[in-house]
Amino acid sequence: MAGLYFYVPTSKIQDITECGLKLSEWFDREVELIGQSGRKRAIRALINPRDDAIKARDEQFRALRLEVDPEQCLIGDADLYQLGLKNPQIMEKYRETLTPLSKYCFGVFRNPECLIFTSILPDRIEITGRVKDIPVLFESSEALYLGNIMENIEVKHQDSGNTLLYAYMAYLESKGLMEKLEDPDLGIALFMDPGTNGYTVTRIPSPGGFDHI
Repeated sequence: MAGLYFYVPTSKIQDITECGLKLSEWFDREVELIGQSGRKRAIRALINPRDDAIKARDEQFRALRLEVDPEQCLIGDADLYQLGLKNPQIMEKYRETLTPLSKYCFGVFRNPECLIFTSILPDRIEITGRVKDIPVLFESSEALYLGNIMENIEVKHQDSGNTLLYAYMAYLESKGLMEKLEDPDLGIALFMDPGTNGYTVTRIPSPGGFDHI
């Protein structure tokens, strides 16, 4: 069994603990799965309660911990789904990247959602405390996702974060917040803050340094 999280209004907790989460009542997604006909109803849950920052801070909601059969769940990229509502090609990408819960690696999606295709019985539901009291393995899916990307970039370049810092400072320069002076012979870039007279020095990334960022 796998542990997932689902936010419900506090006013509904007693009904849920007595009757469970009925798919027919609590589904919030209908999806077409590749290789299957028709649309399937699903309850959309989270792998980390902090992945919904708004409800995590709202006293009118409580996170329930669900014990589910991984074979009844798929993990999807919620960002792709939202973009796909306006773009059929991206929606097809969403469907193609749906991953069985048992095979999902934490940090692959920035905003993962778990689709549960079955009702949840009361004995598989636990009422948690406030989110800050719930023991989880990582801060949030977004933090893990971004951390993995930055780690992969560092592994590729092995430059103590210089490539990432240069990219960030160049972004600030593109917004008019920094002034840039580069010396290709020295391989040094100087970014100056016109507002504070502060400055940042980085190495200029080698040609092709941004190919996979």
